[in-house]
Amino acid sequence: MAAAGYLLNNRTYYNPDLGEEVIEILNDFEKPYRFHKSLDEYCPTPLIEIPHLSELLGINKILIKDEGQRFGTSALKILGASYAVYQEINHSKSIKGICTATDGNHGRAVAWACKKNGLESVVFVPYQTSVSRIRFIEEEGAKVIVSKGHYDQAVKEAAAYAEENNITLLQDTSWTNYHRIPSTITSGYYTEMHEVSEQTNKLMKPAIDVVFIQAGVGSWPSAIVHFIRKYLNNQKVKIVCVEPYESDAIYESVKRASLATTRKSQKTIMAGLNCGTPSYIAFEILKQGVDAFLTISDEYAIDAIKYLNAPLPGDPYVAAGESGSAGLAALLAIIRNKNIGMLKKQLGITKESNILVFNTENVTDPDLHYQLLSDK
Repeated sequence: MAAAGYLLNNRTYYNPDLGEEVIEILNDFEKPYRFHKSLDEYCPTPLIEIPHLSELLGINKILIKDEGQRFGTSALKILGASYAVYQEINHSKSIKGICTATDGNHGRAVAWACKKNGLESVVFVPYQTSVSRIRFIEEEGAKVIVSKGHYDQAVKEAAAYAEENNITLLQDTSWTNYHRIPSTITSGYYTEMHEVSEQTNKLMKPAIDVVFIQAGVGSWPSAIVHFIRKYLNNQKVKIVCVEPYESDAIYESVKRASLATTRKSQKTIMAGLNCGTPSYIAFEILKQGVDAFLTISDEYAIDAIKYLNAPLPGDPYVAAGESGSAGLAALLAIIRNKNIGMLKKQLGITKESNILVFNTENVTDPDLHYQLLSDK
């Protein structure tokens, strides 16, 4: 049986204590949206209904925010990276170049933003990063350096490289005395939720009942949570945070009530979610704003990929990668896995429910993708 587990979070209030500078950045909800709309490449990504799959799963509506074509980079990470690079150029006119670490999409996004602004970029990747993900980053003009270890080690190496070479570290995870840039990256993702707010109105104002957000290091999901809980002041919608079963850093941190590193193998096809230790800022937001923390094994991600890439007759085709499919995969797990079946009731998911999930990436590892779709 495919593995899955969950923790319910009996949250009582939402008021993360992150310090004045971080809160000031995170509470500027409009500026990132204005910035992105000013770019020639800007176009809202679609919000898609999946009617026949919804019927099969016994749900009123499944809505998928499809980020697969965002700025031509195949993933939503370009929102955070482009805004942060723009802010850093304004913050330091003498900026020489930018360094970062990535599981794939963030690094490609940083490289894209640097190329657009005439900056050099250096990107560290974990040692098991696929050849295709490295190639996509290099095609954006970055120098790619393969780390000696997993994501956490790549972050350490990138930070050391940036300091040694006097260039800017643009990392989407935070630690002691490194908060401003990760906060700026997080706020860049608000553009996506501004679009969702406008698009749901066009869909005859469906009330979203449950939102599934996949988490790697946590910057993107924390933006979704902060936008919903603070900007929209919506405390009723249920939010579920999803991670790979074998890379459960946020789940482990919530369980221990303090920032922690996963104790699992970190062997998962969901490469974009494979981070050992969460961002401090993200953890503080997620632990107050999320209703349930869920871990799922790769089997559910594979099922979700197949539904989206080979849809039921009459449903739209959605090109989704392994991490991009994780939100839908979590919904499948809740409905199909008897061990966590109670979570469906606890979240109030019924045949009247409207569910929002995000396809956070297009196909970023074509070889693996073909193999997964070909397997019976």
